[in-house]
Amino acid sequence: MKNIENGETYKVRDIWSFDVHVQKGDYNEYVNKNFDGTSFLMAKDCSVNVDNSWSVSDTNFTGQTVNPFTAEVYDTFVHIKFYGLSMNDDRLFIPKGLPKGNLSYMDGGTNTTASNPGRLGLPVVNYVHFPAGMKQTLHTHPSQRIGLILSGRGEIELDNGVMFPIEEGDCWIMERNVLHNFMCNQGEDVTLFVFSPDSGTGPTDEINPLKVRTYVGQQRA
Repeated sequence: MKNIENGETYKVRDIWSFDVHVQKGDYNEYVNKNFDGTSFLMAKDCSVNVDNSWSVSDTNFTGQTVNPFTAEVYDTFVHIKFYGLSMNDDRLFIPKGLPKGNLSYMDGGTNTTASNPGRLGLPVVNYVHFPAGMKQTLHTHPSQRIGLILSGRGEIELDNGVMFPIEEGDCWIMERNVLHNFMCNQGEDVTLFVFSPDSGTGPTDEINPLKVRTYVGQQRA
């Protein structure tokens, strides 16, 4: 597990193939042109303009696009280039302040599915809220996790006893199958975006949100 520093690109070549680039600064311009894949964006206090699609100003957000974009970085901007995946829609999520999530998570945490996978197995970004004083149960994930801390300070306890400090503005990557837990032991809530290259849930052709509310063969009145 490591922090990804300003200007650094971390390359993942595993089951999934993607690059994670971090840009920080009081003001930096970051320009991305077309490439063969989908861009997943996570930002703290940034602006972005996506060609022919959407734009946001001076806020926390996460989104995905296949279009070129320009970002104005005032704090921390994370660009994940996911190769070989061409999504057919753009998505944008802006949390209102730093709220609790809509779903119950482990040990008092909550989360909201911020960049919803179009179908089961595709990449996903979650917005996560951990309450002050929380100590998570040790657990693992079968895929990498990239986190951007939006607020708060705490630690991640790793299986070798190492305490990995986290604070506002940090972007870190955790390799798959690492035993860990989050600890909000600084008396502060912690909020963050978390990217995963795969989703364990999502629509399928068989379990389709449109289809499951469809009743076939009803008699006309």
